[in-house]
Amino acid sequence: MIQNKVYSSQDIDFNIQKLQDLPMPGKLLMCEPTYFDILDVKNVHMEGNKGNLDKSKAMYQWKILKATFQNTIKQDILTEVAVIQGAEGCEDMVFAANQSFPWLDANANKMVIMSKMRHPSRQREVPFFKAFYEEMGYKTIELQHTPMFEGMGDLIYHTGKRLLYGGYGHRTVIEAYDELSAILQCPIIALELVDPNFYHLDTCFVSLGTDAVMICKEAFNQSGIDALHKMYERVYYIPKEEAIQHFALNAHTLFGQNNDNKVCVIQKGAQYTGNVLRREGFQVVEVDTSEFMKSGGSVFCMKMMFY
Repeated sequence: MIQNKVYSSQDIDFNIQKLQDLPMPGKLLMCEPTYFDILDVKNVHMEGNKGNLDKSKAMYQWKILKATFQNTIKQDILTEVAVIQGAEGCEDMVFAANQSFPWLDANANKMVIMSKMRHPSRQREVPFFKAFYEEMGYKTIELQHTPMFEGMGDLIYHTGKRLLYGGYGHRTVIEAYDELSAILQCPIIALELVDPNFYHLDTCFVSLGTDAVMICKEAFNQSGIDALHKMYERVYYIPKEEAIQHFALNAHTLFGQNNDNKVCVIQKGAQYTGNVLRREGFQVVEVDTSEFMKSGGSVFCMKMMFY
């Protein structure tokens, strides 16, 4: 019997076929970068970039990304692209993957876990997202025993299945997943992140569907790599250089009904990763997020999927 607990590689005693199906969210949320700026250094990618932001270029890049996501509505992939306004004093709020974790329980009730952000300036962002979810009819949940958890930056679905992968070590503590697995009633495989370039799981892990995943192996210890090989038929290793220089593993994969229409939106220039995606049947759409990469984020960081 699969338990709703935290698993490591050593105690995984199930396979994907034994897991319950999970309807995947079809709506996408972005935050307008009105107040986006680089004021300090919260990760290694921000070093040397304080005051080195072209704000008008950043807004242009964000609008192109938004239009790219909106185009998938015509392909019957996304059903909606929603936008929350940025707030003054929240310079990183544009990275909408971090403030929450939306979920659909076994009875199809919408719930969302609100994040416990590491940095005080980012903690100010969370109430704005909470208000959005309440307006959308979600049950909002505050963690009671967890000091640090950064939403879908670190907690990512196994596409189509009630299984989650939880990164820890930089922005989320491993103890968070005991509380989260109990609330979400879902097993979570914990993956330690061992390289500061990959401070969130969403910088080194991209699900390609039920059977395949792309990772940067240098981001994980051997236990984490072993766990992923147990869960996926195909594990693609993306070169570390491409994962860092092009944020190749901060791409976002989108799936149409029955997975018959697959799109990946990715920072331009990731040639090796693009070849893997095409081999897996994805339409690859390249965008430019260079101004946001100065702050440590790209495509996946700049959106949140929700129900």
